[in-house]
Amino acid sequence: MLIKSTFATALFLLPLVASAEVTSETFCFTSTSGKPINLEMRTYYDASSKFSSAFVKYQNSKQPIPLVLANSEGEPLSKDAPDQETTTWIEIYNGQATGQYEMITHGTDVSSMVYTNKKKNQTTGFLLNTNAIAQGVCKW
Repeated sequence: MLIKSTFATALFLLPLVASAEVTSETFCFTSTSGKPINLEMRTYYDASSKFSSAFVKYQNSKQPIPLVLANSEGEPLSKDAPDQETTTWIEIYNGQATGQYEMITHGTDVSSMVYTNKKKNQTTGFLLNTNAIAQGVCKW
C-alpha cells in the first residue's frame, strides 16, 4: 500500500518538478504607411529549456500564424544600458515559410518591427501600439 501511495504522490508531483516557467509577452503593432494594418504578436520563452515560440494574429484574421525563431542577437550599446536585441522570426503559413518578422528591442522599448513578405519581397514597417493592449490582448 505504501508503494502505491508513494507512486501516486510521485506521479502527482512530477509535473510540478519537470515544468518550467514559461514567460509570455504580447505586443500590439500598427503599420506605419498606407491603410493601417494591425497585428498582435505573442512570444513564449522557457529559460530552462531555451525554447521559444510565437505567433501573429492580424486584426481581421480568425487564425493566428505560427512563427519559428530564426535568430536572436544581443548587442551592447553602452555599459549602463540594456543590450539592443534583434529577434528574427520566420512566418509559417500552410506549411511554407512565407515571410519574416524582425523586431529590435532595447530593454522594454520596441524600436523597430518590420515584416518582409517572401513571395513579393515587400516590407511593411510597424510601430508598437501601446494604446491597443488591454488585459494581455490587443483591442482594436
